[in-house]
Amino acid sequence: MESMNNRLRNSDKLTMDVIAHNLQVSKTTVSRAISGKGRVGAETRDRVLKYIESMGYKPNSMARALAGAKTYNIGVVLPDTDERGGAPFFKDCLVGVTEAAARRDYDTVLAVISYGNLSRLERLVNGRRVDGIVLTRCDEKGKMVSLLRSQEMPFVVIGRDSSKSVYQIDSDQKDGCAELTAKMLRESPNGVALLAGSKEMDIERLRYEGYEQAFSQAGRKLDKSLVFWNSEEKLEADLDAVLASGARGIVCSDDLICLKVMESLKQRGVSVPEQMAVASFFDSEDLEMNEIPITALHVDTKVLSQKAGDLLIDILDGKNPEVRNYAKCSVLYRSSFRDSAG
Repeated sequence: MESMNNRLRNSDKLTMDVIAHNLQVSKTTVSRAISGKGRVGAETRDRVLKYIESMGYKPNSMARALAGAKTYNIGVVLPDTDERGGAPFFKDCLVGVTEAAARRDYDTVLAVISYGNLSRLERLVNGRRVDGIVLTRCDEKGKMVSLLRSQEMPFVVIGRDSSKSVYQIDSDQKDGCAELTAKMLRESPNGVALLAGSKEMDIERLRYEGYEQAFSQAGRKLDKSLVFWNSEEKLEADLDAVLASGARGIVCSDDLICLKVMESLKQRGVSVPEQMAVASFFDSEDLEMNEIPITALHVDTKVLSQKAGDLLIDILDGKNPEVRNYAKCSVLYRSSFRDSAG
């Protein structure tokens, strides 16, 4: 305490660091006590304000001085999963960012965005209720990026963004998808079909690039008649075409499509993996726990999201991290693949 008081006298400036250190509370607590915003107990708020007064400062003057200071809140933007699916992925994103924030004395504020409605994000940004934003895999990412840039709000994207100036973190999925497809090509010489989601989504195009890369590296011609976009909307027709082609391998761009493929193959009496090898470019607990466990490209979403949280806080702390960042992924071979040993 004595050394901190000496430092205060020498600098003649009361800061949140000084207050937090002397009262043994976090800077977040100090900020909320002074501003009157956020959750903080009445007893703690009184203790902070009385300390400020005891040091010769007026709490209202301190509040004005700190009006442009950090809130120590991070916004996490998730899509409405009832509309878009993928709830486990987004839950892991929220948990991962929250854990990273907590380690560095930040809290998280959740904004669930419905398709076509950015009002919740606008309120967070315009009200300066957060210091920065983590964007997850959202359909209207382009509009969100434009909004955040116009308001000079620091942000990080989980996933790939084509801009060279957008801070982003993604798994090395292109190479992972190429590895999985290459293995399936060796096991399924008659062809490997791809059942994918919307071509408008960056992640779907990235996974396709990995699929395409495997054919190029193997010296095989890619049969584009076996590539099916928006497959979740016409799955049965796509499967009819796959089976008619003689292909003996199906790779799905995500777990939801893959589970539907497995169910449909079962109803059709097509045995997996004896008659059809099946794999997914995205792993989930549902694939692992399926009646026939499904080979998949595994990304530790929680670790990925923790790295996103740390990346954003590094930016807020004035550091100069890399713009493009990657986390490792791996292929987990399971029973839906003939060579499940990998």
